[in-house]
Amino acid sequence: MASPPSSAVAGAAVSAVALANVVAGLVRGLPLPTGTAQSSLSTCRRIASIAAPRLFVLADVAAIAAELIVTVQAAARDADPADASAGLYDAAAATRACVPSSASPVLTQAYSLARGLCVGVEAACLGEAFLCEARTEFGDRQAASAARDRITTALEGAIDRVAAALGQPAAFVLTTSANQTCAHLVDLSGNLQPLIRAQAGRSFPSTALAWSLYADPSRAPELVARNRVGTPFHMPASFEALAPKA
Repeated sequence: MASPPSSAVAGAAVSAVALANVVAGLVRGLPLPTGTAQSSLSTCRRIASIAAPRLFVLADVAAIAAELIVTVQAAARDADPADASAGLYDAAAATRACVPSSASPVLTQAYSLARGLCVGVEAACLGEAFLCEARTEFGDRQAASAARDRITTALEGAIDRVAAALGQPAAFVLTTSANQTCAHLVDLSGNLQPLIRAQAGRSFPSTALAWSLYADPSRAPELVARNRVGTPFHMPASFEALAPKA
């Protein structure tokens, strides 16, 4: 078993390598333009193999934090927001395991620098996840409501850690981002139809069901896609659909 890092800077170096791997995993999991993906992965490799092992002063920790945060932002903003949000939440959770640990109270205190580095990247991932939720075109009221629940859960799980490691101003920014996104989603929900469970009694073609529900057979592909049906000619007798407008 490797010995725990012996100083604040050494602990931050260990965290920097782990965080670079987390961000690289995020990038690999997103459908990104080739240029963004290559540039982001190159940054992660350089941090893990060159910058972190040569980390000797506090200023270098701040520089690595800035590079990782910019990389997270670039990946999140160049990906489809509906795809990016889940990966960002996962990456935020993964940063929590990047802080070194020790039974020594002295070393635990020294690792506060590493904790700050990890929480900074976590906060960046969450902030970008909230923005992705705001940019996602939700198709029904329940989906928008689920996004609000994700934001609330993520914020509640992180805000104390952000305040302790980065200070109240950072916690305020993250909280404001979450609150504004949730307010946007509430407004959006008012214009979305809820999902219903439709009961047809037996299998019908999707065009017939679309006509029955909406008087619009062109919405048949919507029913097929929402219910992941293999053939549009044989829809299940019970299926999900957007409620018809009154």
